[in-house]
Amino acid sequence: MKRTLKEVSIKDIRIDGGTQARVDVDPHWVHGMVDNMKNDVVYDAIEVRFDGTCYWLTDGFHRYHAYLQLGIKNIEVLYLPGTQFDAQLDALAANDKHGKPLTRADKEKKVRMALENPLIEDKSDYAIAKLCKVSRSFVGAVRDPKIKEKQAEAVKQHFLKKD
Repeated sequence: MKRTLKEVSIKDIRIDGGTQARVDVDPHWVHGMVDNMKNDVVYDAIEVRFDGTCYWLTDGFHRYHAYLQLGIKNIEVLYLPGTQFDAQLDALAANDKHGKPLTRADKEKKVRMALENPLIEDKSDYAIAKLCKVSRSFVGAVRDPKIKEKQAEAVKQHFLKKD
């Protein structure tokens, strides 16, 4: 399904629906975006899901906060019809190829969000990895701390062998 471009009031966009997959919004990144926007840099529209009542922000939290700082009242969004759950799934896949690079903590938060969601928590490591745009071994390590320990030991042994 193709997203549709539409202008909406920024106050109609919900950011409280469990769709922020980053650990936090980086104020320095937002400040840089604000400066860029003041100098006529145009960013892609933020992405939302619309459930008939609410626009759930799925991708573009830094842009959203930059628009707020600039006092912009209406913005263009790319939207798809869908539920809050659809928005949460979209958010898990966000920022894998654009925007501020995801930190390890951001990736871990995405995986934990998926593993804690009762509608998808029983999916395989492969399915969660595909959804969150991370490796299967990363999901395994988040799901099971013993796997994480084994992975860390394997890396340590690998580098010890090179010496």
